[in-house]
Amino acid sequence: MKNHPAYRLALALLCGALLVAAAPARRGGEVRPPAVAGSWYPDRPSLISAEVDRLVRATAGAPALHGKPVALIVPHAGWRYSGFAAAAAFRNLNPGDFDRVVVVGPSHHVSFTGFAVSAAAAFRTPAGEVPLCHEEVDRLVDGKTVRVVPDADDHEHSVEIELPFLQERLDRFCLVPILAGRTDPTMQRDLAARLARLRDGRTLFVFSSDFTHYGPNYDYVPFGPSAIKAREPIRALDTRALGYLLTPDATGFRKFLEETSDTICGREGIQVLLELLSRIAPDAKAARLAQYASIDIPGFESDSAVTYVALAYADGQPPPGEPLGPPPPYPSVPSSAARISDDLGSRLVKVARATLLTELRGTDDLRRALREIPAAARAEMSRLQAAFVTLNRTDPRDIARQGRLRGCIGQVYPAYPLPEAVVIAAASAALQDPRFPPVRPEELPWLEVEVTVMSPPQPIDSWEKIAIGRHGIVLKKGNHRALFLPQVPVEEKWTLEQTLSHLSQKAGLPEDAWREGAVFEVFEGQKFAEHRGAKKGDSGGT
Repeated sequence: MKNHPAYRLALALLCGALLVAAAPARRGGEVRPPAVAGSWYPDRPSLISAEVDRLVRATAGAPALHGKPVALIVPHAGWRYSGFAAAAAFRNLNPGDFDRVVVVGPSHHVSFTGFAVSAAAAFRTPAGEVPLCHEEVDRLVDGKTVRVVPDADDHEHSVEIELPFLQERLDRFCLVPILAGRTDPTMQRDLAARLARLRDGRTLFVFSSDFTHYGPNYDYVPFGPSAIKAREPIRALDTRALGYLLTPDATGFRKFLEETSDTICGREGIQVLLELLSRIAPDAKAARLAQYASIDIPGFESDSAVTYVALAYADGQPPPGEPLGPPPPYPSVPSSAARISDDLGSRLVKVARATLLTELRGTDDLRRALREIPAAARAEMSRLQAAFVTLNRTDPRDIARQGRLRGCIGQVYPAYPLPEAVVIAAASAALQDPRFPPVRPEELPWLEVEVTVMSPPQPIDSWEKIAIGRHGIVLKKGNHRALFLPQVPVEEKWTLEQTLSHLSQKAGLPEDAWREGAVFEVFEGQKFAEHRGAKKGDSGGT
């Protein structure tokens, strides 16, 4: 009864109608759609799961908290820049750790005074919908310090960019999204006091901020016009700012900002955090988990730069270890690498099947399948390796009408760590193979999934060196190219010459085009398949 809208309205009227004036209108239960999916982070649920899993595995060397964090500071640039730093913080979260997450980020697009909450019923990302904690949001609003600012969150990325990480790591939670406009210390303390009421051991506080924005693009050049030449002074400036956050020292941080005009975009929210900690966790210690600038990432050197920092606040002593620097490059698998184990191959087949379920039925199977890959496989998971995923029909009636193949796509050359390579191949085989319409959900029980893990293609000087049953083949001639996995000619019972004729036709060439002017590469593959008669680990593929 107390949660009934009529009861709440009557209570507000008895209290002078203040709550009615201040509470957000829910816009008919509208869901706020993603604004930067597909550009700042992936736009498919399977790709989000794969990339978060990759980033979390890559940050295994970051200092690890001894318990659950109270609060996090994480960056909010595109994942290609800041995802590595964000993962160093979010990796400390596990499913079920928190029921509620408060995310405070700066407003980049709409100018206003104070703090803004959303009038949406939920935020949607490609990974699903996150409902707002409606009662908690309503209680924050006073019409002065905290209010609804129409359209403030429509194009804003500072909250949205954190949500897929939270969805992947926590599974389920409700959200309190807050955008910071122009504020003063009184407003910051006021919001901190309001947020402190939410501290119950099941609420995580996330403060979204990039650090120093340096260079001509940001009109901040105290050390000269080139961020590359000013690399060390920029790092010293960021380290000085972090000193006040590690203490923590709200007054010192404010004086630092006044003195330096440092372009920390989330400074309003960070000042709320510093005021909040003294109220909810006065003994919490800060752990510096990652710190680097965009110009530290190979390929992104520029006269302008942004610094990305990950901090975590938790009770107890901070963990030992140095913060991570920029994301390291991923090595390609060598041609001499040992074959992967049957256990890992079986897990990759489950990852491929889970990708189909996640994409076509909206389940969280992929998230769970990736978590189940053991840490002992970290070396194999951290190098680039190509993979193909093949979908085969199993219903004899469908096979008689349409053939066995339902989709087959992958990478020729190593481009992704192995789990991500399998996810991308599986989603593409189901939805983007140009030879077939997209797979429908009702087809899934009648499809068999195969994964072929490939060695890097190696050039050969004569087609006669191709070994049927052992080698996969890449044929190139002019602008034409085609590939057969190792098992194709075996399954079709072709000779080498027949195989090359079919491969030429697949490349859009005459059937005898392979005889003159063609260039060949060969590779080996391990095929792993779901039951239905396939042997795990045999040489070949589909």
